[in-house]
Amino acid sequence: MSLADAVWLLLIGAATVYLLYRSLWKKRGHCHGCGGSCDTKKHP
Repeated sequence: MSLADAVWLLLIGAATVYLLYRSLWKKRGHCHGCGGSCDTKKHP
């Protein structure tokens, strides 16, 4: 594995961790654009 491959792997891994943090832990699983006040039963 070359240095360029390692850099790409690191960037993709960091982006994945950031997206998981933002969507699962920071917003506690609420959908994008939702402030957490919506009723999930109304969504199909």
